[in-house]
Amino acid sequence: MQINPFERIRARALAGYAVLTFITTLIITSIFFENKHAPYPEAAEGLLLYLFLSLFTLGMLSRVDLSYSRLFGIFPTWRTLGRYNLWVVPLVIVSIASTYLLLFPLSFLFPEFVKAWFLEFSPTMIWTSGDNYILANVLNFLAIVIVAPVLEEFFFRGILLTRWSVKWSVVPAVIVSSGVFALLHTNLIGTFCFGCVMAILYIRTKSLFVPMCLHVINNLTAWIMELYGTYFGDPTPWTVTTFQESWWIGLLTLVISIPCVFQFWRSYISNIKWQVPYFTESLSGENTLYD
Repeated sequence: MQINPFERIRARALAGYAVLTFITTLIITSIFFENKHAPYPEAAEGLLLYLFLSLFTLGMLSRVDLSYSRLFGIFPTWRTLGRYNLWVVPLVIVSIASTYLLLFPLSFLFPEFVKAWFLEFSPTMIWTSGDNYILANVLNFLAIVIVAPVLEEFFFRGILLTRWSVKWSVVPAVIVSSGVFALLHTNLIGTFCFGCVMAILYIRTKSLFVPMCLHVINNLTAWIMELYGTYFGDPTPWTVTTFQESWWIGLLTLVISIPCVFQFWRSYISNIKWQVPYFTESLSGENTLYD
């Protein structure tokens, strides 16, 4: 009798590997980089985190006889990927709306928290000066646009979603895996919604390549927006007051988000079969069933 590999995978073991990854990366960067806050060390640190996490966890996944072909599914047509990638625009709008939905009321109740968490804590995506800042930007681009989307979809949607679907059921697994995913980002509501959308598209298309590709396009869009803001935007730093004065952006994006949410629900959720792709047969390579 064939043993289900996801019954042998433990989420707490993956959490342990994540802690080990953080410690290892901290040690390596402390040894090789004198100023860890310079552009190049910061960018290299991000790539090292993903590298060590992959090395530590892939060995465990190989020992449980995981079928990567079943996990990833069939690569869809480029036309199909292009159609799904159109959802990146509504996702960006929902992300902006969720930011205001959460932080706008908090900016009046806890202005110092909003200032520290949202206005000052954001990691640097693009450097304009510093030692080896051009190389740092290249590494940062690779980490943000390529490495992070691929590995995050693999671990959160491919591994954690499937593992917790076996342990509980699919819907709780979607919620919990998206919640853990959100905790690693500053925009909690927006990232949680994004995680749920990626999980639903994975379940619906039975191809991990769909959320991976959409995640890449989403991060590329964010990177381009940051690039434009860095070189052509207003250089004046945002304050809590200027954030509050931009309330109309939150209201506009929220109004636009509502029909987008209804359309996604009608197209992909209303008649979905809640079965994780690993335990179902993949769709044909065309994947044109879910327009």
